[in-house]
Parts: sequence; structure tokens; C-alpha cells
Amino acid sequence: MKINKWLIVLILLSVIGTAIVYPYVPEMVPGHWNFKGEIDRYQSKGFLFLTAILPLGLYLLMFFLPKIDPKKAAYLKHERAYKIFQIFITLFLIAIHWITVAVALGYSLNVGILVRLGMGFLFIVTGNYMSQIRQNYFFGIKNPWTLANEQVWKKTHRIGGYAFILSGIIAVFTIFLRDSIAFIALMLGLFIPLIYTNVYSYFLYKRITKEE
Repeated sequence: MKINKWLIVLILLSVIGTAIVYPYVPEMVPGHWNFKGEIDRYQSKGFLFLTAILPLGLYLLMFFLPKIDPKKAAYLKHERAYKIFQIFITLFLIAIHWITVAVALGYSLNVGILVRLGMGFLFIVTGNYMSQIRQNYFFGIKNPWTLANEQVWKKTHRIGGYAFILSGIIAVFTIFLRDSIAFIALMLGLFIPLIYTNVYSYFLYKRITKEE
């Protein structure tokens, strides 16, 4: 698997851009937002360099993990899905970084809505490629039953793809709801599919091993 040079260039441009605007940023910058999109914690502005290099750290981690995975051959089979996930999670982190910079510079943005839209889009994209993921130790729905049986892995990821897409749609839909209702809907949209796929894989494993 080759390094995505364009993505590296984009990350470095983001870091350089951060250095350029750094003198104009106030001493304290947003460090965290609550679900309503209100800032509930501040950090010193040096925090911006941490969020600027985070995408690079995550991308490099995702680049090297397949090299140490005992099932490294699987990445040749789901290389497209893995690369697309690398791209979109990196872009998501860069977007969050620049949202933080923009707010620190005084721009008025609805951070809660922007983050939920980004999460929703990321989940929908991931869900569309989840059925391509093959058995490995770092990427996908990993539990004792999917790792123990390849058939369970494949079927769980097929179901998991629909679950992720559903979670993404719910995340996007929450932008039209009031904050308290949106929070409940988002949590249900995230945890119910997560619980369902794990329960599904358990009972599927029990059925398959019983038949064997």
C-alpha cells in the first residue's frame, strides 16, 4: 500500500496555514464543544498545532498498521475500502481543525450541526464499503466471533454496512431536531446498530458452529 502523496500535501498545507494564521489567533481557543455547539472548554492557542498534526499522525498510523497485522494479506483484498476510509477520516479531522481555527478567529459557525453532518457523511461512506472489508485485526467490526469465523465476519460486515449507513442518515437528520431530541436520536442511531451487529455476530457464530 502506497502513501497518498496528495493527502500528505493537503495535511502539510493545513499545518502551514495554521502557522500563518497563528499570530492572529487569541491566546485561548476552543478546546471542546457540547452537543448544542456551545464552547465548554478552552485551551491555549498552541493546542491548534496539536489538532493540525493529528490528521498526519492518524494517517501514518493507518498506513503502518497493515504492515504489522498478522492478516496483512487481507488489505490487498479491501485496499479500496481502506484507502477511502483513510481519506475521509483524515479530511474529517482537517475540517474539525479549521472549524476550530475559524471560531477562534471570531467567525460564527454552528459547530454542532457541522460536526453531525461530517459524522453522518463519514458513516454513510464507510457503510457503503464495509462489505468489502476482509478479516483482519485493525479495521472493521472486530469481536471474538467475527475474528474466529470468516463467514461470520463477512455476513456481519454486510449487515454492518447497512447499520453504518443508517447511523449516518440519522446523524444528518438530527440537524433538523431540537438539541435534546437530537442528542437522544444521535445516541440511539450510534449505539443500537453497534449493539445489533455484535449480537448478530454472536448468534450467527453459535448457529454456524452448531451446524458444523
